[in-house]
Amino acid sequence: MRATSVDHECDLFLMSSHHAYLADQILPRFALEGRRNIHGWGIGSFSDGHAEVLRSEEPATKENLSEVTKRFRMAVESARSNLILGHLRLTSSGSIGPENNHPFKLSFLGYDWLLVHNGTASDPDSLVRPEERLLSESDNDTARVFEFLRKRIIDYLRSRQKHSLMEACRRGYQALLQADREGSFNLIFSNGYLSFIFVHFRPFHLLMRKKPAGDVTFISTLHLTGEGWQTIQVGTGKQAKMLVFSGPTLVLNWDIPE
Repeated sequence: MRATSVDHECDLFLMSSHHAYLADQILPRFALEGRRNIHGWGIGSFSDGHAEVLRSEEPATKENLSEVTKRFRMAVESARSNLILGHLRLTSSGSIGPENNHPFKLSFLGYDWLLVHNGTASDPDSLVRPEERLLSESDNDTARVFEFLRKRIIDYLRSRQKHSLMEACRRGYQALLQADREGSFNLIFSNGYLSFIFVHFRPFHLLMRKKPAGDVTFISTLHLTGEGWQTIQVGTGKQAKMLVFSGPTLVLNWDIPE
């Protein structure tokens, strides 16, 4: 297991429900708690299965660090969805620009997919051949990670008709860990229906909140409110952990062995 470090880069956020919500209280808190991430932000959401992404290379907070920018606030208030992903960037790979900000979006297997990543690939150029790069405008390691996962997921599902999507995602992630043993890969990716959380080198925090209109689950690398968040981390002797959510419901909690 990779040791947790306080000198991490980037922060991740997921809101998952079966009911569409605005995350207009918790996303600004996410930006303020993650204000050390000065190289931009991104918010991704789904509407009728279609993914929408808003991102900027500017910080999410103003210079005084006590409030969010108008642009970030407007993005938050436009993202009413049952699934919302958020990312705050402190660059470790790639140039600073919106094309390198998360979430990244790819369409395959009949779905739009969004991915956010905390960590660093040690040799991203070795993960995907140049002719297989679909996010060609990006020189960020996360783009190469996403392309790698896409290919492995598709290849596994095509190899046998009865293979499941959850198993394909697990195997794709395990292949990533094997291909880059020195990398660090905390990931959240979603197709608008299922959300996959991979815990590798740094804990996540999870909160399930009851609401009259429909329950909601929040997951973040940051502890965002004074409520009873549960810490999710890799177990002793394990390499990583995989969680799968459908709406607010945890449908799979699986340890990935060394």
